[in-house]
Amino acid sequence: PPHLLQQPVQQEAPPEGVPRGYVRLSVMDGKSLKHKICTLADCQEPLVNYKNGRFCETHLDMRNICGIIPCGRPIRFMGALPPLQDTPGHKVVHTFRAGTIYCVQTVQWACGIPVGWGKCYKSESSPQVLSILDNIWDDHPESKPGFIAYDDTCDLLRHIVTQDPTSGWLESTKFIVDAWHYIGHRATDVLCRLWCNPAPTNGSQPDLVLTEVDDDGNSHATRAFNTETAEQLNSWLDSFEAQLSQMTDVNFDIFIHVLFLLFAELTERRIAKKGRELPDDFWEEGD
Repeated sequence: PPHLLQQPVQQEAPPEGVPRGYVRLSVMDGKSLKHKICTLADCQEPLVNYKNGRFCETHLDMRNICGIIPCGRPIRFMGALPPLQDTPGHKVVHTFRAGTIYCVQTVQWACGIPVGWGKCYKSESSPQVLSILDNIWDDHPESKPGFIAYDDTCDLLRHIVTQDPTSGWLESTKFIVDAWHYIGHRATDVLCRLWCNPAPTNGSQPDLVLTEVDDDGNSHATRAFNTETAEQLNSWLDSFEAQLSQMTDVNFDIFIHVLFLLFAELTERRIAKKGRELPDDFWEEGD
């Protein structure tokens, strides 16, 4: 749409010493945790046998069908494959395996506290990512973040605008690319450069840029938020990847929730240690 190619309206930051208000920024990223699902295309159901199985309960009768897509031809059974050229069937090493999800999409506040998560199945596509965001905030639209940082935000923004120009997300939230990935985005992408810059210097987003003075008295523009918290959470999840890959769908979901709670507690202790926790009366009415 033409209006996305126009310069954002410049905003005036509050005077020095005046409270800036409370700004919510969330960060999200995809983590490639391999949770097993039915091997048939377009099926996302859990397996019957999570150790050796390849099919869900609905497609269990397909267990003697070749799982190599788009083959779909019958095989004798897993224990006696047909001969392969000069190799007898019982010596043929098969590569049949269960399908897996593509990744787990994690969402956090910029301070590091986890917000929610969801599964992306065939790819980390914009429709799936938007669906996860909708599921998290559908019941609490008033709590939507003012900013969302994501490595592919520009494509997500394009998807929202082209599919639903009246989407509530366009009214409540600014979509920005996280600082690390923004370096690799194309300079010729006008939409990304104008609307998804994580630290614009043209005054259009004063909540994203702060001015700090160093020990020598020099002023520097710095980013107001850490847009890499989701990367840090996903790195922490690496140590649990082996256990998660062998779990049933129910245990997988429960364990992810437990890990989020543990990481939230770790983050809260780290914030308190730095003396940056919110005062007890912060959420009182009229504060």
